[in-house]
Amino acid sequence: MNRSEYHIVVFPGATSAPRRFRIKRRTVSILVIASLIAVALEGTFLVQYVIRSGELWELQSLRSEVADHRGRATAFSTGMEDIRKQLSTMQEINTRLRIMLGLDPPKPGHLPPGLGGKEESDATILPEGLRDDGSFKEAAAQSQKLAWLSREAGAQELNMRELAGIVDTRRAQWAATPSIWPVHGWVSSKFGPRISPFTGKETMHSGIDISAPMSTPVVAAAAGTVILAQFEVGLGNAVIVSHGYGIKTTYGHLAKVKVKMGQAVKRNDVIGWVGSTGLSTGPHLHYEVEKRGAGVDPLKFIVE
Repeated sequence: MNRSEYHIVVFPGATSAPRRFRIKRRTVSILVIASLIAVALEGTFLVQYVIRSGELWELQSLRSEVADHRGRATAFSTGMEDIRKQLSTMQEINTRLRIMLGLDPPKPGHLPPGLGGKEESDATILPEGLRDDGSFKEAAAQSQKLAWLSREAGAQELNMRELAGIVDTRRAQWAATPSIWPVHGWVSSKFGPRISPFTGKETMHSGIDISAPMSTPVVAAAAGTVILAQFEVGLGNAVIVSHGYGIKTTYGHLAKVKVKMGQAVKRNDVIGWVGSTGLSTGPHLHYEVEKRGAGVDPLKFIVE
């Protein structure tokens, strides 16, 4: 028997003659090696298929995520643009308010980031192997805009706080300014030099006399605190109100005083009634305005 061959005997049936086949060992070895190589190749293909399938799934997931991020970035960019417009409007209002209040306009701030240029395009250095589709530059631009919005919002907040403080001060000062008629009537004697009805000599009249019917209500011309509410020689029943900011008002010849020392009053609060107490020739209110220790013409303060 030849050892370099394999003999295969096939019996097709009980009565049929057997069939013999000869296969060389070398052929069998080649077939076995080819089969092993085929199995190995198939296994490698399956492994690569699984890996590639996972990569494709991951790539699709990344694409979906990128699309989602782009959508959010677009919405974020639109939102930032709306905020920028609102800040610009606030800046314009701030400037107008300052002009109305007689203040210097705010210092001009930095403009929003520019629209591009060589420096901006060269500023973004990408890692090797990555292709820029505009996302990196867009992210850098959005970052610059966000930084500007943050600075501008801080500046506007400081401006608004400053304006609020000034408006509060002006409001308090306006509330303390005697700007209304303390009584309805007519001016029978003005502020300044006049001939005294009692001595016939020229004297300085430190206020104005407002003639009105007896018991006509007398109101505080501005907010303040009562620092005198009693009978005074010459003025009769009198009230003096301190309004702050160096301003005081005096109300004399009252028939009756309604307020007390230390009482806080507001503009238009009734403090007494027209009378003719003290040195008086008839029912009227003697009204004085004093600013920083000096008498001033009350008519210059009255605006309504």
